[in-house]
Amino acid sequence: MKDKKSKLPVIGVIGGGQLGRMFLENASRYAGQVYILENDNQAPAAQLTNHYVQGNLMDGQAIQTLAEKCDVLTYEIEHVNTNTLAQLEKQGKKVIPSSRILKVIQDKGKQKQFYQKHKIPTSPFKLVAKSESWLEAMEELGGSKFAVKTREGGYDGRGVFLTSIQEVREGKKDLPFDQAVMIEKYIPCKKELAVMVAVGQSGEVKSFPTVDMDFDSKSNLVMYLYTPADINRDIEAEAQEIAKKVVKAFDGPGLFAVEFFLDHNDKLYVNEIAPRPHNSGHHTIEGAYTSQFDQLFRILTGLPLGDTRFKKAAVMVNIVGCEGGSGDYVLSGMNEALKIPGVYIHLYGKAVSKPDRKLGHVTILGDTIKEAKRNADLVKSLLHIQLTE
Repeated sequence: MKDKKSKLPVIGVIGGGQLGRMFLENASRYAGQVYILENDNQAPAAQLTNHYVQGNLMDGQAIQTLAEKCDVLTYEIEHVNTNTLAQLEKQGKKVIPSSRILKVIQDKGKQKQFYQKHKIPTSPFKLVAKSESWLEAMEELGGSKFAVKTREGGYDGRGVFLTSIQEVREGKKDLPFDQAVMIEKYIPCKKELAVMVAVGQSGEVKSFPTVDMDFDSKSNLVMYLYTPADINRDIEAEAQEIAKKVVKAFDGPGLFAVEFFLDHNDKLYVNEIAPRPHNSGHHTIEGAYTSQFDQLFRILTGLPLGDTRFKKAAVMVNIVGCEGGSGDYVLSGMNEALKIPGVYIHLYGKAVSKPDRKLGHVTILGDTIKEAKRNADLVKSLLHIQLTE
């Protein structure tokens, strides 16, 4: 099944959010044929394609329908039906990354066990079935502060609860999750870093330079990310080495975002991995010779991996919904922001703003990281989501 124009494999993407939208924008340069599976025909990616299958991402029949139209399948979100993907792989359908890899990544507990098995540095943890067992697990781990994470279904800071052993012992807070969780010893860190790694179908591996991320303390969403990261060469080299090691251990093609904690003693811990394009790679669209979306297209179609070097220093700023409620919205300040050299605005086409919902991002390029950061601060002060209702 080949597209007669491009002679490239037909791609099916499970999920139609902003990652699918940006993937489509890149694929259009190759005249690549891409089908999107999404329940909402006004979702960001669905707006840009006539090759559309409507259905729930967990609906096995909808995924089967998508597969019948495509040569290779991928996904832009982890919460999809892995059992159907595994069945399709048994029938000879190509899924990248494979359902085997996704099943590990979908479960934060299995992820941690995978790191342990492959000697990947990560923070100490315990897997707990009921909230009554939290205290015992914390006492065994030692320390005073912990991150409690739902094993499945969490994203963008959701499904994460920070607490202390004292709060749990004294019942000072209602425990939000009475389900299987991972309790992780809290790592006081001076930075959070990420490395995007691409693995081609031939086994070729390339990684992008490490990014340095600043998070909003309330929403736990990325506010800024920077390349080059503010780290020394040794930490850069170690982050790259660990990221490639863990991705190679998955033993299959795909695009992976490896997120790290860097503690105050300059020790790196792998936090978690996403098997897809990621917020920490959006700045590659303008900043790198090959964007993360182009790299994924190359992986899916069997083309050679692209050059991951950056043309200039880059900063990314997320555009998120305001705290004033939900509804129709506009982005104010674009006229002034676009007068600044090296500014690129991406809006995702989401119909409704909600507090902390990702609505777009801005990439700012500069000759130096100092210049890019200065202009990023100015852009952030100028751009605001305003509700129109």
